[in-house]
Amino acid sequence: MSTIEPFWRFLETRPSHAAVMSEWRTVAGDHLAAIRPLLMASGRQATVYPDPRGGRALGVVRHRDGALVAVDGSDWQHRVSLKDEDVVLYQLDMRAVRKVLCDAIDCLNIVKSPIDMDGGCAQVGNWEPKKAASFPVYILLSPTRAELRRQILDLPQRRSRSGAILLTPTRINWDGDLDDLARGARMLLVAVSEIVEPEGDGFRQTAAWEEYLQAFCQMVQLTLPGNYRNKKPTPMRGSRAVNIEKLEKALEAHLVAAHNHAHSFLDQGMEPFLLPRPDQKLLAKLTGLTESDVSRCMNDPRARLLSILWATADSLDAVLKYKRRR
Repeated sequence: MSTIEPFWRFLETRPSHAAVMSEWRTVAGDHLAAIRPLLMASGRQATVYPDPRGGRALGVVRHRDGALVAVDGSDWQHRVSLKDEDVVLYQLDMRAVRKVLCDAIDCLNIVKSPIDMDGGCAQVGNWEPKKAASFPVYILLSPTRAELRRQILDLPQRRSRSGAILLTPTRINWDGDLDDLARGARMLLVAVSEIVEPEGDGFRQTAAWEEYLQAFCQMVQLTLPGNYRNKKPTPMRGSRAVNIEKLEKALEAHLVAAHNHAHSFLDQGMEPFLLPRPDQKLLAKLTGLTESDVSRCMNDPRARLLSILWATADSLDAVLKYKRRR
């Protein structure tokens, strides 16, 4: 189970918020199902392509016969054959980001104002914990600390007394001075990577959101209503534990088969190879769960054994050494 942190950091280090799909797949890791709905084709093609070997970007060249390749200017022998779809640039769809965040976070109601797709600042919605209490929530995509400072200074909310919440993908550009600047204007910096996490093809709120809200409420001198934290049903922990156990058994069965398969090749003096690890869609089919259920279990911090089994199934050395629990 990979972390989604690389995706959020990528948004802060790539000013254009655009990349070819192979780059988005890399930063999304195991969570492409959640990231893909946030992307849209930009109508432009890339002039460079990521080097599969991890080196500097390769230049995209189209030959007279129509062949498309990515080449290394300093090593013409190193080239990658491409298709037209490989060089399509996909950019972040800020409208989709706005909807996903509002769907995931309690009491965050979406706004329908226009969004500049190439801009670095947009209002996501209004956090409305009770009647007559509404606070704007913005998302800021800033590649540098200086740019984040400028955005904070430019926000019209600085001239209001009510307060606001400022979402940034991560904390990478925060420092004490910026935090003081925002708080001085009754605005709180919040890292999106901490308050939402992937859940199937969407996102869900984490416990960190409540911690940020405590600081915000103290800042704006707001008392939440007694029923605020009961607006969403409590997760069914008992069911989650049962589902985790089903997935553990399915992965253990796969590991036994993979172990026996690899050793059968060794016994014949042949090179063993790894049976493909079942993906979340297949695990859902094997266990009778939904893909969302599988994703929740995979991301549950209590599912330590499940996490170990998942990692083991992706390593030939670990599979060869695997011994099933008694």
